Amino acid sequence: MTLMTGIRYAGYSRRMPEAPAPTLFPFIAAMAPESRGALESTLRRVSCKGGTHLVARGDEVAGAYLVEEGALRVYYTSEDGREGTLYWVEPGQTCILALNSTFSRLAYPAWVESEGATRFAIVPGDVYRRLFACDVAVQQFTFGALSGRLFELMELMEETASHGLEARVAAFLLRRAKGEERVVLTQEQLARHLTTSREVVSRVLRGLSALGLVSSGHGQIVIMDSEGLRRIAG
Repeated sequence: MTLMTGIRYAGYSRRMPEAPAPTLFPFIAAMAPESRGALESTLRRVSCKGGTHLVARGDEVAGAYLVEEGALRVYYTSEDGREGTLYWVEPGQTCILALNSTFSRLAYPAWVESEGATRFAIVPGDVYRRLFACDVAVQQFTFGALSGRLFELMELMEETASHGLEARVAAFLLRRAKGEERVVLTQEQLARHLTTSREVVSRVLRGLSALGLVSSGHGQIVIMDSEGLRRIAG
């Protein structure tokens, strides 16, 4: 059942007495005082545990989602029912598909679930549209979110269309590692992200391990040679 918050989650939702931290969303501090007041008076905060299904394809969205903690995983499903990750919405970010649905008033075209304990704020669609029409800070935040994510999606499309699975696995691990050595996820989760099977992912990881590039086990993948992975990723 979809709540008035616009998500499929019967968890904790309440009005927020203040906006998200300016360190996460600097545009809020740059808004005109009356615009910021309108935003703060209508915000709702939602908290949920990891793996919570929040939005399904065809749902109406409630507005703009501003992630404060955790992450929202936005994904699609193939004809055979396998999942593929489009992108994550992480702290300080917003979902561009939700923005598009907010402005176009069209149904949401993908699925969303939380990754880890997640907290985000919802700006109602009618409020966000009014603020976008009159406040430069909201306009700049919106265009920045759209342009940045569009670049990422173009990279993903190029990888999917022209790279083999080994290169896609390597590129995915480098993106999720963010400069760290460990990526905490299972082979099943990795398969879901890349629209393939666990058996295929396991075979690819064994090959990368034989090259001394990664080591996997116990729900994590350790990157042993990031430069070698970059060469595989192309």
